[in-house]
Amino acid sequence: MQELTASINAKNIIDLEKAASFLGISTATVRNWVKCGYLQAHTTDNRYFHIEEIENVKANIKNGDLNKLNGRANKSKAERTFIPDEYLQEGVGVDDITKIINFVSVNNIDISLSLLLLSLNSLQREKMLSSITITDLISKNLVFANKQIGEEVKAWLSEIKKSDIKSEYAFLLDCTIPKQRDTLGFLYQSLLLEGKKSQSGSYYTPEVIVNEIIKDYAKKDSKIFDPCCGTGQFLLAFADVIENPKNIYGVDVDEIAVRIARLNILIKYKNQNFAPNIVCKNTLFEIGNYDLFSLNDENIRDFDVIATNPPWGVHFSKSDIDRLKTSFPKITSLESFSYFLKKSIDLLRDDGTLSFILPESILNVKTHKDIREIILTNTHIEKVSYLNRVFKNVFTPVIRLDLKKSKKENSQIEIRKDDETYTAKQSKWKSNQDFVFDIHANGADTAIIDKIYNVHHTTLAGQADWALGIVTGNNKAYIASDKQKDFEEIYKGKDVEKLALSNPSNYIKFTPEKFQQVAPIEKYRAKEKLIYRFISKYLVASTPYIGHAF
Repeated sequence: MQELTASINAKNIIDLEKAASFLGISTATVRNWVKCGYLQAHTTDNRYFHIEEIENVKANIKNGDLNKLNGRANKSKAERTFIPDEYLQEGVGVDDITKIINFVSVNNIDISLSLLLLSLNSLQREKMLSSITITDLISKNLVFANKQIGEEVKAWLSEIKKSDIKSEYAFLLDCTIPKQRDTLGFLYQSLLLEGKKSQSGSYYTPEVIVNEIIKDYAKKDSKIFDPCCGTGQFLLAFADVIENPKNIYGVDVDEIAVRIARLNILIKYKNQNFAPNIVCKNTLFEIGNYDLFSLNDENIRDFDVIATNPPWGVHFSKSDIDRLKTSFPKITSLESFSYFLKKSIDLLRDDGTLSFILPESILNVKTHKDIREIILTNTHIEKVSYLNRVFKNVFTPVIRLDLKKSKKENSQIEIRKDDETYTAKQSKWKSNQDFVFDIHANGADTAIIDKIYNVHHTTLAGQADWALGIVTGNNKAYIASDKQKDFEEIYKGKDVEKLALSNPSNYIKFTPEKFQQVAPIEKYRAKEKLIYRFISKYLVASTPYIGHAF
């Protein structure tokens, strides 16, 4: 036993949850892959894995060596683009963007070169660059109305081979591009492969959400920061209010996105002479050390407002994980948005404000208990807004979380959900199990729940167990609509009604060793049990008749 414990504690061993996070799948899928032979577990209970084994599987998936797994709905492997057309401003169509995407795809143009040509197109339309041809570009015969913009473009151009710039690409210099706040960023998002977006957690935030944050917190003299600024969508929105561009800071690891963000801000303040405080760095590792902007090191702190849509679910390398554990010892989830939250709280001035767009899972999933405790300990929760599903091709419900950096007790949290606004007490959330942020209970709901729990009662805690239903992996082989030899009744979700079960409409050949997902048999065979509908907007549960197995 001691030998097994020592082996599990070894540095090259990770548990089931971390393996699932690294692969971008659920823990149930990890178990299924073990059962199917795609993964080899380190222990017989399938709870621990060699890091090398997990890394090899991920590499094989990326290389296309595991065909069956490649066939799964794996967004990080997606090789297609999509236009986030719901984010287009009113009156702007998708036809011109579609032409651009098709042109880049058909001609197989490097995305950096494509965006440079489109940036030059935009600069011509802004009268910041005289009309040019591909020949002018190759000879670097460019005349800019703004010196700093000229330096930005020339630096970008210096990284592109002359031989890669072809005369037939002139279309990108002259084509019609949409006119909206972050035109170049919108084009970049439209050209990116969906898999790249999924891997980096990079998705375009609807403009109405960004505008509401700026309206709530930006003042003309605010000092603001976006720690994962992308092409500068939030920065441009702040620029509508902030007078001095030197008060606008942004950082991102995507070099192309940063180049676009710098150009965006320079165009926005085209009559001012300045170098943007926007750089290609890693906020988690390279910010807060005060060595980022040379003579301006001391300015990378004490922000009035930090606002962003941080990446979610980024899969860090082993070396990055080791650094993160050292820099953020209280965060154990390895969740990227949690690190950005903690870093941003540290970079705010006292009473400074933070506003993040986050997945709903931060509110109640046990894994995120760590960041919820940090939030409750170091900030006032000013507001939580439930936004539902706002990102195209992303089915995760989204919230907006607004925090004020302060350790003073805040009595009320404003909660906005659908057309309803109500309040909750931060002190109550501190006392919740796992520090759950229960935003879905309004004032009336909370009063009823409190009244129920104030009455003497008995709960199922410690007196019951639970299990998921069966997933066969091949219903044609194991499920039948008519009774057959060796088949027995099974209830599907549609058979479960409130407080009653319909007559079973299917039969199963119960061979659990062959199923994709199955709980211990005794859970299904128990005489006393509740059966609940797993996929349902509301809780639907019933008790079976004595003798019914599934």
